[in-house]
Amino acid sequence: MFRTIQQSKILRGGIILAVLGILSRLVGLFRDRILAKYFGASEILDAYYGAFTIPDFIFNLVVVGAVASAFIPVFVEHQAKNEALAWQLAGKFLNVLLAGVILLGLVFFILIPYLIGWILPGLSLESQLLAVVLIRIMLLSPIIFTLSTVMGSILQIHQRFLAFGLAPIFYNLGIIFGAVYLEPRIGSTGLAWGVVLGAILHLLIQAPFALKLGFRFQSLIEMTQGVKKIIKLMIPRSISLAATQINWIILTAIATTISAGSVTIFNLANNLQFVPIAMVGLSMAVASFPTLSREALQVDQTAFRQRVEKTIKGILFVIVPISFLIFYIRMDIVQVLLGVGNFTIDDVTLTARVLGFFMLGVFAQAVIPFLNRAFFALQDTRTPVLVTLGMIILNIVLVFFFLDRFSDQILALPLAFSLASIIQVFGLLFLINRRITDFQLWKVFRGFLGDLFVGVLMLMGMIMVDAAIVPFFELKNFSGAFMHGFLLTLVALLLFIAFALIFKTRDYEELVGETK
Repeated sequence: MFRTIQQSKILRGGIILAVLGILSRLVGLFRDRILAKYFGASEILDAYYGAFTIPDFIFNLVVVGAVASAFIPVFVEHQAKNEALAWQLAGKFLNVLLAGVILLGLVFFILIPYLIGWILPGLSLESQLLAVVLIRIMLLSPIIFTLSTVMGSILQIHQRFLAFGLAPIFYNLGIIFGAVYLEPRIGSTGLAWGVVLGAILHLLIQAPFALKLGFRFQSLIEMTQGVKKIIKLMIPRSISLAATQINWIILTAIATTISAGSVTIFNLANNLQFVPIAMVGLSMAVASFPTLSREALQVDQTAFRQRVEKTIKGILFVIVPISFLIFYIRMDIVQVLLGVGNFTIDDVTLTARVLGFFMLGVFAQAVIPFLNRAFFALQDTRTPVLVTLGMIILNIVLVFFFLDRFSDQILALPLAFSLASIIQVFGLLFLINRRITDFQLWKVFRGFLGDLFVGVLMLMGMIMVDAAIVPFFELKNFSGAFMHGFLLTLVALLLFIAFALIFKTRDYEELVGETK
């Protein structure tokens, strides 16, 4: 009974995060449309997207690894023993994080003029100088996000998902304000100041609720046993995230050498492919993590095992048909969302092709965040790190292998990324199967094959319907692409429900039953 209630809470939390995630992604897509309209696939946007690499590196190295893999499990452990000590731990740990972020920020603020030629080698000197200015402004954002992320983790632990889910929406609104209002008045630096404004809004929407729950700032940096334990647990994960960011920096550097606008196209396609990942995989991973951490403390792993199995199957059940749908209507999606202003039809076509290659591995990218958190809940940060490092090495090797095999070399990047992600998720599944007693991996694979079967049937139905309706639409304008994509989405939804009822009765009933 208790497990059923907890599973329902997780699912409802996942639904809240998914709904807000959809809204956040819609705002984010509107943000990308604004950027595409005013700047197109240009070196200005290449410099803007390239400028994120250093702030993101700092934030992932110091903060994300600590909170995602270590802070939440250790806080939950302290909370079970002494509520007051848990709040003291949160405040003291925040101070340690802030000190690390500020120190690294100062180092990069000084060194970035000397590093920019390595980070963005293909950009012109003018664009590199612009990137230096943007990076220096955006180095404020990791400091603000450090505060906001710790506040958000407090909300996650207490299953207060509303403010946590709203925060990214306000972040995107800040960026939009920078592009629409600040950039025309103060120049390209307005884009960076919009990022900083978004980070401030991200903090302000969460801080009042975290303070109401009991969070309090501490005046000193103190290395208590709890803080030391978090740092010990976070080191492997931080190394993994740092390596992931270095991987992204390398991909960005390669993209700058292909052609002007390649960084922009790669990032815009990545933003589009991240929509289903955030809606399905990330929302369920975030919602389930506090409960996973509690269940992992139990001697009997039955509840933990069942939750891991059901959540993986639930993610795959939804993400696989979505990936088939997006793959088929990718041209419509890009035309509707980005085909405006300075973003040409050639830019639309190339972005759609990049998005198509991303879709090959989106199911893996949706499951990976949850599998990582399953290991974190077991206070095992080493295993995901080793798997991630292997994936990164493979990804870079595959990029160089595919680079000269495409006339549009940018396609090598998403293809390599997708293949490496698929191998990564299978590696994690194999290892979690060895870690959890009586884990039924064969059921997960059986469910995945069923999902693929439903996806293929859905795709075949879409192709037949499309052959009948495509002559009636002009696909190179907004209205034609929108109506074409909308009708095919309705067809896909109906086919998915029908085939799910026929072929996937068990998974369908489990998913629906847990929402009641």
